[in-house]
Amino acid sequence: MAESSSDSDHFRSRDRLRRWAASSVHREVRHRPTVDVTEKVNTITSTLQDTSRNLRQVDQMLGRYREYSNGQAGAIEHLKESLEQSIGQLRSQRLSRNSGGRSISVTSLSTSDLDGVTVTESYRFPPTSPLKDYGDQQGVKRNRSKTGVRFVPETDDVGQFHAFHQSLRDLSSEQVRLGDDFNRELARRSRSDAATRRALEELTEKLNEAQKQDVVSDRVERRLQEIEKEMRTERELVERRQDQLGVISQQLQEALKKQEAKAEENEGEMKNKLRQTESEKSKLQQELELSRRLLNQSEGSRETLLHQVEELRTQLMKAEGDPKGLHHQVSQISRQQSSLQDEQGDDWRFRRGVEREDLEKQMSDLRVQLNFSAMASELEEVKRCLERKDKEKVHLAAQVENLTRELENREKQQLEMLDELTEIQKHFETCDAKHKRADLQITKLTQHAEEATKQAEQYLLEFQQSEGLRQEAEKRREELKLKAQESIRQWKLKHKKLERTLEKQSESLDQLSEKNNQILKEKDELKSQLYAALQQIENLRKELNDVLTKRALQEEELHCKEQKLSDVKSHQADLELEVKDSLDTIHRLEGELKKQNQIQSQLKAEKAHLEEQIAELKESQAKDKAQLLEMQEAIKDLSAIRADLANKLAEEQRARKEVLKNLSDLRTQAKSKDEETATIISQLKLERDVHQRELEDLTSSLQSVKTKHEHNIQELMKHFKKEKSEAENHIRTLKAESLEDKNMAQVQRCQLEKLKSQYDRLTEELTQNANENKKLKLKYQCLKDELEEKEKHITNEEEHRRRMEEARLQLKDQLLCLETEQESILGVIGKEIDAACKTFSRDSMDKLKVFSSSPDINYDPHRWLAESKTKLQWLCEELKERENREKSLRHQLMLCRQQLKNVTENKEAELQCLFEQIERQEQLLEEIHREKRGDWNAKVGSQETPGVTGKFGLGIRNEAGQRLIEFCQEKALVITNTSSNNTREDSIHGHHQMVNTEIRLIIFFAAKDGEALYSQQDQELTVAQTVNSFLPNSDLN
Repeated sequence: MAESSSDSDHFRSRDRLRRWAASSVHREVRHRPTVDVTEKVNTITSTLQDTSRNLRQVDQMLGRYREYSNGQAGAIEHLKESLEQSIGQLRSQRLSRNSGGRSISVTSLSTSDLDGVTVTESYRFPPTSPLKDYGDQQGVKRNRSKTGVRFVPETDDVGQFHAFHQSLRDLSSEQVRLGDDFNRELARRSRSDAATRRALEELTEKLNEAQKQDVVSDRVERRLQEIEKEMRTERELVERRQDQLGVISQQLQEALKKQEAKAEENEGEMKNKLRQTESEKSKLQQELELSRRLLNQSEGSRETLLHQVEELRTQLMKAEGDPKGLHHQVSQISRQQSSLQDEQGDDWRFRRGVEREDLEKQMSDLRVQLNFSAMASELEEVKRCLERKDKEKVHLAAQVENLTRELENREKQQLEMLDELTEIQKHFETCDAKHKRADLQITKLTQHAEEATKQAEQYLLEFQQSEGLRQEAEKRREELKLKAQESIRQWKLKHKKLERTLEKQSESLDQLSEKNNQILKEKDELKSQLYAALQQIENLRKELNDVLTKRALQEEELHCKEQKLSDVKSHQADLELEVKDSLDTIHRLEGELKKQNQIQSQLKAEKAHLEEQIAELKESQAKDKAQLLEMQEAIKDLSAIRADLANKLAEEQRARKEVLKNLSDLRTQAKSKDEETATIISQLKLERDVHQRELEDLTSSLQSVKTKHEHNIQELMKHFKKEKSEAENHIRTLKAESLEDKNMAQVQRCQLEKLKSQYDRLTEELTQNANENKKLKLKYQCLKDELEEKEKHITNEEEHRRRMEEARLQLKDQLLCLETEQESILGVIGKEIDAACKTFSRDSMDKLKVFSSSPDINYDPHRWLAESKTKLQWLCEELKERENREKSLRHQLMLCRQQLKNVTENKEAELQCLFEQIERQEQLLEEIHREKRGDWNAKVGSQETPGVTGKFGLGIRNEAGQRLIEFCQEKALVITNTSSNNTREDSIHGHHQMVNTEIRLIIFFAAKDGEALYSQQDQELTVAQTVNSFLPNSDLN
């Protein structure tokens, strides 16, 4: 409907123009007006041209606002896409960071906040301008009028004039409509801007809330709590393992103690058995003494029997000490008896001697066997104990050596770890320095970005203020246009002075309008630049937020790694303390070993002294050479073993590792020892049974011997009487020998007691050594447990070190990525600032070249920041200069408006005078001839000018024609009657009161297929140039 109304108004305006032209021509025929009236008509044409220009500018502004709205919609879509990308990145980063258990809700941001229906889609304003094609919004196409010239008969002049007035009124109404459309579009765009701002504010609030919810300190505290929990669990596990190891060590110690107690019990049992055997020996001796006493009592009345018993005792003692002497005495006795009893029976004597020899041999053999068995068992036990101790010392030496090697290796590894930790600390310090520099740069950039945002907000406020002022100016301009239209209707009554002043004012208005157009163009460019700068600033804000989030994550990771490093350092300090304690224990063990070496040296000295005593005993004891030789060999072996104990103790340090392996062997050995003790016990029982049997046999043999002896005594009593004298002498000699033998026996007993005391000392020293070995074993087990714990700690430290190295490499990669991102961001910011400077520096490129960046500046952030500061300051200064220009132009507009107001105030007083002058001039015009010669005869000529004239112009081109062609070239106009061969001399005449005009040239906008298209928009505007002509046959082409 709007388009049809505008078309009808357009056709009406054209009819009115034709009527007015016809009436003016008719009046020209009747009246010949003066030259002043032509000036008025020229002013009217100029005002019409101004109105057409204003309408064009309005259409251009509408088109620009449409482009601005389209660009704004694209920017909103770009914002949506960027927000979706940023939300996706945040989600992915938080999910990847919180995959170990922490989950942060990222659902606070959603793209649905931007999916609302915009104001432009919900509410559309219908166009009302007939000069602009808005497309098929309602499915109705506007029928456009074809451009051309219509020759109307002269009878409709008055109607055409009235139609012209109506067309002017329609133009005013259309201007009002255009103003309303313009205001609606401004309101709609302001609403859309407010909606976008609200959406952006909501998004920023949501982002701030999300950032506030996930503050870096809270995240760090959570991470610290989790790390503390993990450390507690690890400590509990370590304590549990230590408790288990302590229980195991206690169990092993208890088992060893049990084994040692069993060994001690076995030794005690063996000693008890030996004591029992000795007690049994003493009992046997007591029984023998009792038997002897009984014999003495039975033969108490007889002195001969006593002498014989004494002789038997002496013989028995001699048999114990020296069996050869006994044999000799027995042989002597037998010889004496044989000499006494030659006749009574050699056989009986031989038998008696043999039986005595057998008895004596049996008694001596039994005693020797008992002594040898006791000594052999004791020596075997001593040898076994020494072999055990030797083996244990060898194992301990080997374990101690292995432990020393392991400690040396551990010390080397710890030194390497310390070197690596120092290197890591150096790298970490360098990374901290780099991070601090990057933080400073980022803070500076954020400050600059905030300053730029503040400046942009200030520019937006100023732009809004300028838009409000511009709207007020447009409203005033529309009011002026209405007043001008009303004044145009009464132009016919104005005077020449007013026309001159109006011409001057029109020229000033043209200049001001051109300036205003330039200002509007600059404002549009500034708007576009500001919008682009705002978009860039928003993108920079987003990128800075992303960088800050990444930075926060990196700070959290670095803080966690610092805590891990501190834990590792504390653990390392604990390990160093433990190593120091172990070294102290090793030094103590070395001191104890030195003490043992001293004790062994003392033992060697004592052994040498014992060897000397043994040598002396060898000289004194020729009878016991066999036994003493065996004891000497054993003692030599012991001395050699003790001499080797120092070397073996050195080797025990190497054998400490094999103690655990040998525990099973020791257990098996203990089992075997138990079995051996069982076998020994069984053997002892068997020996005891054998001894008992032998004793029974001896008792039986003694009884038989007694019986035989009684018979012999009864038989020998007869012989003893004879041999009394000889026997008494022999007994005296035997008593003397027995006294000597007793003295020798006492000496030997003293020597035996000394040997027993030495043997007791040796056993005590061996027990002390065994106790010390037990203590060493316990210390070894403790050290081994500590070393195992240290190995576990060292393995954990190695794992932590590997993790730290991996984390360090990751941090290096992240730093490289951040540096590249920072360089890219700085490059983008610099490019955008350069683009803004280029857009602002169209008039002053020399100023921009002064502080243009060199290619080496990108590598120096400080120089880049300084240059960006200078560029932004320059932009601010340029904006301030343009604002000052706008203010000056506004001031000029206000002055012009005041002048126009002053002119229009005196309008009514001057109108009456103008009406009277116009009536007079109409009367004069009727008398003036139509022809007019001079400067107004513009001849275009037959020469073709592309885009303006054709090949069929008349006459030769003069100066007025050249000026007309230049005017058409500047304004993109076409002279239509030069494009065809059939040129007409006809003219359109108009008559109204006193004015006669003739239109000979019709000028249109440059068009395609007869329709005018300008600036890629379907716009159509036809302007007819009316030329005041007083002559009907003018040569204007």
